[in-house]
Amino acid sequence: MAETVGIFDAKTHFSEIVERVQSTGQSITVTNRGRPAVEIVPCHAKSSRRMSRADAVREIALLRAELPPIGAGEIRDLIAEGRR
Repeated sequence: MAETVGIFDAKTHFSEIVERVQSTGQSITVTNRGRPAVEIVPCHAKSSRRMSRADAVREIALLRAELPPIGAGEIRDLIAEGRR
């Protein structure tokens, strides 16, 4: 379970929190009035979510294969909606 810290404590002890996130690799959720507001994550965790262009194109192709085909009328409607 991710650690949580209140926004006031996060402001007061920000450098300590950053060091803890860097050293442990664990994310820390900052709460505002008891509700999650933001998450502090180590940089390597964020960059590990990236994928190569080839993998992204492959994922898009798989998604397109799963979706139903779209007709010309629907395309016109979507274009018109985007112009509003």
